[in-house]
Amino acid sequence: MVWTRPPSPPIPTVWHTFKAKDVDSDRLVTYRVQDLTEDRYEDMIQHFLNHFIEEEPCSVSKGTSKNATLREATIQLWRKGLEEKMTLVCYREGSDEIVGANILLVKSLDEDYDGDTLPYDEQGDLRAILEYVSNQFDVFKHYGVDHRMIAYGLTVNKRYRGRGIATEIIKARVPMCKALGIKLAAHPFSAIGSQRAAINAGYRTDYEITYDELAAMGPKYALPGVQSKSFKLMSYSME
Repeated sequence: MVWTRPPSPPIPTVWHTFKAKDVDSDRLVTYRVQDLTEDRYEDMIQHFLNHFIEEEPCSVSKGTSKNATLREATIQLWRKGLEEKMTLVCYREGSDEIVGANILLVKSLDEDYDGDTLPYDEQGDLRAILEYVSNQFDVFKHYGVDHRMIAYGLTVNKRYRGRGIATEIIKARVPMCKALGIKLAAHPFSAIGSQRAAINAGYRTDYEITYDELAAMGPKYALPGVQSKSFKLMSYSME
């Protein structure tokens, strides 16, 4: 059964606030993590183009930013995620600049992970990797749930890095999930930075495979030039 967000709590709800250094000084200021509103969708797409697409391991390996077909497919994947109305955005007090964001959505037991929208179908690699990892560890069975929160990307504005903001955004998932009746967040983390942020937010690793081990399985599993060590399936149970 396809999950849809209920009308309450309303959008935008502020899910988490925290203190961290300002953008240009050591002064502590307040940041908030809230639902993304529809009027910022295009700004969010640009944020991910500026701060994600040239750093996320799979995108870097395939040269997505320079491949028009893959770039457009990736943008369409993000748009699909935004339409689920689950994206979290971080703002600094007194500013509407996007500090960081996490495109989220909810998948049910009987749904394909990404349907027909994966941006690497023509190579087959990302679909193959996701299917392989999912087959190694069944999160639905292990945690006894029929829905889980997944992500289409987590990134922080380069100007705000080094403040632990990615961790704070991931922490905001917990009150959000609890309010919406979602019992599990579980999905792959491809980059070292996001893996560390997830660990700091209390996530556990359910399955891990190195990129070298993936490449040894055959060309469709290979991601040349990846700087991260491994691909991890990580989870957080709300119960």
